[in-house]
Amino acid sequence: MCVREGKAASIMSAYNALNDVPCTANPWLLTKVLREDWGFNGYVVSDCGGPGLLVSAMNYVKTKETAATLSIKAGLDLECGDDVYIEPLLNAYNQYMVSQADIDSATYRVIRVRMHLGLFDDPSLNPYSKIPVSVIGSEKHKELALEAARQSIVLLKNEKNTLPIDPRKVRSITIVGINAANSEFGDYSGAPVNEPVSVLQGLRNRAGDRIKIVHAPWKSAKDGMELIQGDNFPEGLKAEYFDNMELQETPKVRREEWINFEPANQAPDPFLPASPLSVRWTGKLRPTVTETYTFNFSFDDGCRFRLDDTLLIDKWHSGGISIDTVSVYLEAGKEYDLKAEYYDDRNYTLARLQWRVPEVAKKERIDLYGEAGKAARECDMVIAVLGINKTIEREGKDRNDIFLPEDQQEFIEEIYKINPNTVVVIVAGSSLALNWMYENIPAIVSAWYPGEQGGRAVAEVLFGDYNPAGRLPLTYYNSLDELPPFDDYDITRGRTYQYFTGTPLYPFGYGLSYITFQYSKPEVKDLGEEIMVSFHVKNTGKYDGDEVSQVYVKLPDVGVITPAKELKGFQRSSIRKGENKLVEIPVKKELLRYWNEESGRFITPEGTYTIMIGSSSSDIKLSQTFSLRR
Repeated sequence: MCVREGKAASIMSAYNALNDVPCTANPWLLTKVLREDWGFNGYVVSDCGGPGLLVSAMNYVKTKETAATLSIKAGLDLECGDDVYIEPLLNAYNQYMVSQADIDSATYRVIRVRMHLGLFDDPSLNPYSKIPVSVIGSEKHKELALEAARQSIVLLKNEKNTLPIDPRKVRSITIVGINAANSEFGDYSGAPVNEPVSVLQGLRNRAGDRIKIVHAPWKSAKDGMELIQGDNFPEGLKAEYFDNMELQETPKVRREEWINFEPANQAPDPFLPASPLSVRWTGKLRPTVTETYTFNFSFDDGCRFRLDDTLLIDKWHSGGISIDTVSVYLEAGKEYDLKAEYYDDRNYTLARLQWRVPEVAKKERIDLYGEAGKAARECDMVIAVLGINKTIEREGKDRNDIFLPEDQQEFIEEIYKINPNTVVVIVAGSSLALNWMYENIPAIVSAWYPGEQGGRAVAEVLFGDYNPAGRLPLTYYNSLDELPPFDDYDITRGRTYQYFTGTPLYPFGYGLSYITFQYSKPEVKDLGEEIMVSFHVKNTGKYDGDEVSQVYVKLPDVGVITPAKELKGFQRSSIRKGENKLVEIPVKKELLRYWNEESGRFITPEGTYTIMIGSSSSDIKLSQTFSLRR
């Protein structure tokens, strides 16, 4: 559908092998299936470094010249990277392994797309050249980002009408958690023109003067380390960013509240220069307790750290990620001149200064999580913004389990003991086993990585300005123990909602609402090339809102394993309070099929199909049968 109907202009080949042949050099896949069977008319690009991996990682061939030959003849037009399709490809051509025609075909496909984009045209004749840069980040774009965030938010749990927040009953809210004050973006996100709105800022903006908002910055009790911030930096820090590694020439300067520089795990920031770079932070450090403090400087490449005139850490050399620790006796109330310097040479960028608060100070604190416990006791409601980020998962960094990180799990359990009127907002790019929260927390909201307007969208959902209608695009399992091994690619053995026989934590397609909907009058009509599934949905709640209706199909018995049900269509409908709306969802007959191993093709079988209509894969409201005969 992406190729035939969507008219995709480019396809990326996978790293892995299919039927023992790497996708990067698989002529059956890239030519027979993609171009001949599917009619693809664009260009194929490798995943970055894919052709080189045929030699280095997969041991499929012995030389890069052979890798270049097999890849270009298979139908790979463009290499992401510069490892194989430059000198090795030229060597292969000079050795008559690759023909001029092979190179011309690949070049033609790439250049044709550039011509379609108008890159060789007179700019005055290209309509895209007339779009001003000022359009980027415009009010229209902000509204689009906001609406995308609204529609994606999934309400996972809402007991005792905890949500939406009632300002008549809730006069103070504390906002806590690792993702509360950050705007977490997924891997490969661009840099927004507009300042991203965190959940904390979104709630502050929405609450205004009517509700007191208290924020307790995140502190992990996992290792006892915490970011130095707040009153310990009475004037903040002067941050100087240089576009070189030598702290030379004129820097870009601004005030910052801490030393916590990790662009890959923070909101895109147009202020920052690109690597290679160097940074200097200076300011007054004022301890609150007289005792020995342990400083912890996490960095990639080089760093230096001084207090007054004493050089405490001097690691000004390139290398991987390191952590250096030093202990210093400090006096309460005394101000020390702090200077921290860092450089990055294009590898992973990290500079973070933390300290371990002395045991004397810990005893004076309410708990191990900074001010969070105190704030939770004093406020009517707690909103804990938890989840994951790019330090926990991203491309090249997989999770070992699907549970919430240990320190966050301990944190939410402690907060709940203090104030059971707690709402959890999960900011994460994938599913989590939220088993304890499922049993205990009264309300849970999944916001995914909600983008630059995400904080505003979350606030609108929490306060009921927007009725949530997002649905889960995957299954939330209770643990990995319920699933086959990760390297078992046979999903019929119990993977995905189609074949999983257990009871998931949250099923595929799941999502709650602040209102209720009633389904009735199902009907299935044969329209020739497709069937039309129709039914009525009535809004029986107190608000206007959206409902995402889903159509699942069970095939007739064909003598082989087929899905218990399979999503074949869905529709998001805006329905006013009391309205009874007709919903029609077409399903193409060519999608009513299974793969027949003997014939080597898809078959649409004769027989009786079960058509299931509902609001999730586990919440089927209506069911109809449909007979298909040739």
